Amino acid sequence: MRRFGQPNFRCPYQLDVTGGSIRRQFGQSLISDVPIALFLGGFDPSGGAGILRDAVTVSGLGVHPMAIPMAETVQNGVECIDIAPPGLNPLARLYSLKPHLCGSWGVKLSMFYNCSLLRDLAPQIHQLGPSAAIWDPVIAPTNGAKLHNPASIKEALGLLSNGLWLASPNIPEARLLADIPDGPLEAVAKKLVDLGMKCVWIRGGHGSGKTVQDLWCDNDGSKWLTPYKRLDGDPRGSGCTATSAWLAFRLNGMEPIRAAEAAVQYIRSAWNRLHTPGRAGRLTFPPRVQ
Repeated sequence: MRRFGQPNFRCPYQLDVTGGSIRRQFGQSLISDVPIALFLGGFDPSGGAGILRDAVTVSGLGVHPMAIPMAETVQNGVECIDIAPPGLNPLARLYSLKPHLCGSWGVKLSMFYNCSLLRDLAPQIHQLGPSAAIWDPVIAPTNGAKLHNPASIKEALGLLSNGLWLASPNIPEARLLADIPDGPLEAVAKKLVDLGMKCVWIRGGHGSGKTVQDLWCDNDGSKWLTPYKRLDGDPRGSGCTATSAWLAFRLNGMEPIRAAEAAVQYIRSAWNRLHTPGRAGRLTFPPRVQ
């Protein structure tokens, strides 16, 4: 079997992509209507960010999580010490999950070790036809080891510019992707839509001032979402939690822009319950908002 990152990978497993064999063996009564969210991202063993954080978020919102590591880290609630490629082939893992990826399912992409992991994976995801897809373009952890240079994250933009994905960068990430270092954010968002993003949701938490306001953009134009007072603190995994909450709300039937507004409300409702796991490191979000 070819190693991941090499061209023309062919999975050695023969799978029923439709899940028909599962239905024949176990019967329709065991086929669940619970939506499925597939997370492609970094494995943070502390659970403050990455695919563990994604899984914690959506499982509390009625969605079944599945995950494929695209990077592995040595990390805790203080800093990211090291980043490495995944130990097993992401494409082989995707093939193994194909029987589950039917009905109401969606996908989120966040951290990946390098673009070679995406070159084969991205077209396969597109072919599988998720009902919702969101890209949280993580450039690097907040503290510690660095990951992407601008060239690699822009290559990722090209690989995902097929009209399927909602891009959800923060303000610095959006400006980097669009190559527009200053000026109106509406121009930044429009350029990303013009480049092939289905929608763009620029999260305003990395801005300045006493209020936070997100920007939404699609083919119908740009719209500023409801502004809110900036809350104190800088918890880990806020972008992770917001974007995975968006996916859960979307899979539960909300329209895309309404799901973004609901994700913001979800984050804010959890703010007064932030905690430090084991009383160490930065604050992070609780497992579930009651």
